[in-house]
Amino acid sequence: MFEYTLYEDLASEVDIPKAGITSCPVYKSARMRGVIFGFADGEEMSEHTASVPAIAQVLAGECTFTLDKEVKELKTGAWVLMDAHLPHSIVAKTPLKLMLYLLREPK
Repeated sequence: MFEYTLYEDLASEVDIPKAGITSCPVYKSARMRGVIFGFADGEEMSEHTASVPAIAQVLAGECTFTLDKEVKELKTGAWVLMDAHLPHSIVAKTPLKLMLYLLREPK
């Protein structure tokens, strides 16, 4: 028997707050963790790193995404794969919904 997880409207899994940033875990397994974030307009996630490779996908809105020292203007539909330990930061230019996938090696 095969298993699967389906979200017919992933963006609806998180509400954008009036202020601040909210997060909602949507998936967890031995190989991947999925967390969706809602950013109020103008909110910032300061520079940080992840200990594992990660994929960020813009589900709704626009943001400034800095990857190491390279600044990118991203909008709905953008997708980026980041190596582990890559410094990055995010500033929401509009209300933003961002999906983050943290990837793990199988054990």
